Amino acid sequence: MNISVYLSSENIVVVSGKKNNDSVRVKSLTTVPLPEGTVINGMILNEELIRTNLMQLRSKRQISKKNVRLVIDRSSVLIKFIKVPNMKARNIMGFIQNSFSGTAKTYDELVYDYSVISTSKTKGEMNLILACAIEKSLVEDYNNLFLNAGIKLSSIDIALNSILKFQNHCKEFKNKTFMVLFVDGETVFSILFANGKYKFSNRIRLISKRGTPESTAEFADHISSVIQFNKAQKSNPDIEFVLIAGLSDNEKELCNELTSTLNISTKPFVSCSAVIPDKKIANKQKELTKNLFAVANLLD
Repeated sequence: MNISVYLSSENIVVVSGKKNNDSVRVKSLTTVPLPEGTVINGMILNEELIRTNLMQLRSKRQISKKNVRLVIDRSSVLIKFIKVPNMKARNIMGFIQNSFSGTAKTYDELVYDYSVISTSKTKGEMNLILACAIEKSLVEDYNNLFLNAGIKLSSIDIALNSILKFQNHCKEFKNKTFMVLFVDGETVFSILFANGKYKFSNRIRLISKRGTPESTAEFADHISSVIQFNKAQKSNPDIEFVLIAGLSDNEKELCNELTSTLNISTKPFVSCSAVIPDKKIANKQKELTKNLFAVANLLD
C-alpha cells in the first residue's frame, strides 16, 4: 500500500492505495482543512501548522512514517518537454542540465529529474520526456518539514507529471481533445490535451469571489483564451469538452453557464474509470477527482 500527500491551498490531502492494472484502487482519503493563507500557489507560509498536522496524522496512523510520496505544484519549478534520442539515463541528465543552462543562472543550485512521456518504436526517431528543474534548497525544505514530523519521503513529484500519468491510464480520454481545470482555492490549474496528448498547461489566480457572476466571467475568459490558443495550433482538432474539478456548492450552475456562453460542453469532473475507490469511500468519488494530483501520484 502506497501513501501520497498533496499540500493544497485548502487542505492537507493524504491518499492511500495502489496501482491495479490500468487503474488506481484508493483505500482511504483524508483531508485536513487549512486556514486561508497557509499555502499559496504551493508556497508554505506556515510550516509549524503543517508540521503539527502531519504529526497528528501520523499519531492517528493516517500517514505512515516512511515511503510517503509527495506531489507539489509550484510556479517556481521549471519544466520543459524535450525530445531526446535513445541514450543512457546519465546522458539524459546531462542533456537536461544543458537545456536549462540559460535559465539556471537566475536560480540557486538546481537539481534535475525527468519522466518519459513517450518512446518511439521507429529507429532514428526521438523519445519525448518531461524534464524538471527545482532549487535544491526547496527539495531540502520539503524533506526537512516531513522529517521534523517523523515522516520520511520516498519521492517528490510535480502535479503536471501526476496528471500525465493519470491520462495514460484513463481509457475514456484516449485520443480525445479536451481541457481539464483543477480549482484549488483561488488557483486554477488548466491542461489542454489534443488527441489524448499533452499540449499546454498554465495556472491563473481568480480575482473575484467564487460563485459570483464576476468569477464565472473569469472562468469564461480563461477557457476562451485556451480555445483560441488551440485553434491557432492549426494541427490540433477543436476542443470537444471541458472538465472542471474542485467546484464548490455555490458553483453548481457554473458549468451550465459556461456551456451556454462558450458553446462548448462543460461539465464537473467527478469520476473516471482509472480511479476506483474502496467500498468504504465509494461516496467520495468527487473528492478523489478534486484531489487527483495526490491520487494519480499513486501510479507508477
